[in-house]
Amino acid sequence: MNCDKAPELITAFVDNELDDAERQDLEAHLRECAGCRRALEDERDLKREIREFGASLRAPAELRERIISDRRIFPENIKSGTWRRTSLWFRPAIWRPVAAVALLFFFAFVVLHFLTDTKQPIALAALDTYTPLVRGELPLITAVNPQELQQQLARAVDSRFKPMGYDLEAMKLHPVAGAVHEVNGRKLLVAVYRGEGGSLLCYTFLGSEADAPPHAARFFDPDIKMNFYAFSQAGINAILHREGDVICILAAEMPMDELLALVRSKARPT
Repeated sequence: MNCDKAPELITAFVDNELDDAERQDLEAHLRECAGCRRALEDERDLKREIREFGASLRAPAELRERIISDRRIFPENIKSGTWRRTSLWFRPAIWRPVAAVALLFFFAFVVLHFLTDTKQPIALAALDTYTPLVRGELPLITAVNPQELQQQLARAVDSRFKPMGYDLEAMKLHPVAGAVHEVNGRKLLVAVYRGEGGSLLCYTFLGSEADAPPHAARFFDPDIKMNFYAFSQAGINAILHREGDVICILAAEMPMDELLALVRSKARPT
């Protein structure tokens, strides 16, 4: 055993990957070599710091499962033992901090990639609240009349915009409550309509037509010169359109053609 071979075995020793013969040879060398004993302590300190850093990170279970099961990151033909002879940890100790930083940046990149990849468009994220709001599972704002409800919702965004305030009496739907939600740092005002016609939610927020889901079907109304974007999620149909710098999404369980006709009749061209 000599100091040229020891660094490779030190890393494997810390990872409990040595066989009995290799471990005994290394232990005998360590008893005689102060430099390699320091290298062993450095290796242990570095691995401990990485474990502590990793323990401070928390990702959703679904995200962890996606990362672990992605063969681009963890190919099935890579076995833990095959790393040993080529690992970055076998370089001289001076390079190990650099390798540790590179490894942390790699994992940060992977996590960021998956978080970005799974981030929903605001229109779809809004629809995720439809069922909880209709069932009363999320906090609701109530008021004695529609005007007061509209004022309360507008105050929640410092009157930068306000709910559309559509009159849906002909559909036997009345605004009975509201809510304020934040999605990706953007405020949404929600008006909840209920009545004999069922339930309907009107989402209002500042945005553009680029906020429509990529898969949405676009309909252009030549009479009022407006685009309407139709999409569905979990059995809920929705229509998105823009009025000035304000986006409105009407969502309901009614058939898509009926919902589109309703929105087109209420849209206010700018």
